[in-house]
Amino acid sequence: MKAHEFTEHFVVRLSHTDAAGVMFYPKAFEIEEELFERWLELGGMSVRQMLDGTLAPTPIVHCEGDYRLPVRVGDRLTVRILGIEVGRSGYTLSWRFSLGEAEAVAVRVKRVAIDPKAGTSIEIPVTLRTWIERTQQDLTSLR
Repeated sequence: MKAHEFTEHFVVRLSHTDAAGVMFYPKAFEIEEELFERWLELGGMSVRQMLDGTLAPTPIVHCEGDYRLPVRVGDRLTVRILGIEVGRSGYTLSWRFSLGEAEAVAVRVKRVAIDPKAGTSIEIPVTLRTWIERTQQDLTSLR
């Protein structure tokens, strides 16, 4: 599977919503984290490797979300990677949450590779950088 083909379907449940039955804003970031983990696994890596020290961790340093349509209980979202940006130590994944053909939510999350002992940024590990660049190339080839 090519990275740009990574698409997930997600049904909004009651636990994802507020008292009005609309998706509670932090839930979009919980969904993104789950999809990020699956994206890593598609590239042959895992969050567990980041936690056990075999791969540099990349904690979130910035996140933002644009809510364009209300997402309600029972809605079936299609979520896919829309874009990726990469620098020396950080990378940003952009995700599109769609209801049918309409964009309902757009999420961008920036992560930075760190040395957990020093707490400072480091270069993105080669295996992760290779996967990021492959994803980036796959997405670029669609345009």
